[in-house]
Amino acid sequence: MNLLLPVLRFLVALLIVLIRLLLPVLLLGVRTLGGLVSMSFAATVNGPTEFIDRLAAEWTQRFIELGPPIDRLDQIFSFCRLTALSMIVLGWLISVLFTVEILRVVFGFFI
Repeated sequence: MNLLLPVLRFLVALLIVLIRLLLPVLLLGVRTLGGLVSMSFAATVNGPTEFIDRLAAEWTQRFIELGPPIDRLDQIFSFCRLTALSMIVLGWLISVLFTVEILRVVFGFFI
C-alpha cells in the first residue's frame, strides 16, 4: 500500500505533463482539420470549380506581391490551383471519414 500511493502520484503527474505538452499540438491539429473541412464545405456550396479558381487566383496574387518573375505566372497559378484542389479533396475525405465513424459508433453501421 505504501508503494502504490507514490507510483499513482507519479503516473498522475506524468499524465498531466503529457497533456500539457501534447495539448497545443492536438489543438493545432483540430484547428487545421476544421479549416480543411470548412474550406471543403465552402467549395461544395459555391461550386467547386469556381471556388478553386477564385482561391487559386487570390493565392497567385499574393505570390506576385512577393516578387517572383511574371513569366512564371501560369506555373504559379497551376501550383496554386493544385494546392487548393488538394486541400478541398482532403477536407472532403476528412468529413466523410468523420461521418462514417459517427454512424459506426452511434448506430452500429459498417461493423
